[in-house]
Amino acid sequence: MRERFSDRARHAMALANQEAARLKHSDLTPAHLMLGLIAEGECVATLALRVLDVNLDEVRAKVSARMAKGAAGDVIGRRAQSEELRAVVNQAIEEARKFHHRYVGTEHLILGLLAHGESIPALVLRELGVDLNRLREQTLALLRSSIDPSHDLAHSRHGEFEWVHQQELAKAFRSTTFWHTMILAVDSANRMGAGEIQPVHLLLAVLRDSSNGLGDLLAEKGVSVDWLRERLAAGKQA
Repeated sequence: MRERFSDRARHAMALANQEAARLKHSDLTPAHLMLGLIAEGECVATLALRVLDVNLDEVRAKVSARMAKGAAGDVIGRRAQSEELRAVVNQAIEEARKFHHRYVGTEHLILGLLAHGESIPALVLRELGVDLNRLREQTLALLRSSIDPSHDLAHSRHGEFEWVHQQELAKAFRSTTFWHTMILAVDSANRMGAGEIQPVHLLLAVLRDSSNGLGDLLAEKGVSVDWLRERLAAGKQA
């Protein structure tokens, strides 16, 4: 199964190795992997955490604060995985099997990290209110929506994902802001029990995303998440 790591999972591991080198550590640990996943960027693992309102900069700071700087000399090539990291990887493989996936992606790695209860990342994530079952549910919701065109599932031959084979669409949807908004829209639809994304879910996503200026402009006009939810509730009662 290890040779079936997705490109993003391999990249996260490579970035973890760089973190270990930067800190002069002789082996790879779960903490390095957490930093590698954050550095990887717009992968399923980090997107799922963002939807759960986890501040990745805060995670990085808290994880880094618990890591001591090492005294190892220059290590050529890849560092050996610590026993703790091997346990995390094995748990990630098990998570992939639970999902009936024949590959290991970043989503499985983050679940493996959280499931390994005494690792630094697990302690930090729990401290920030991340629950394993909730993270697993959110991950499944993202994968069902197939909203990450660079994900391995997008390159499978299953019919529901074949649309992302079209290079034109892949180029059109490069914007990370677009995907973040879509993820929030999917989350809003799931919370409201909707079977598909409607315009109201997109509007809620825009209002929930504090990183875009559009939400601020709408707020200036009195359009907020609470206002919209009140209007929706009033419409249902009418």
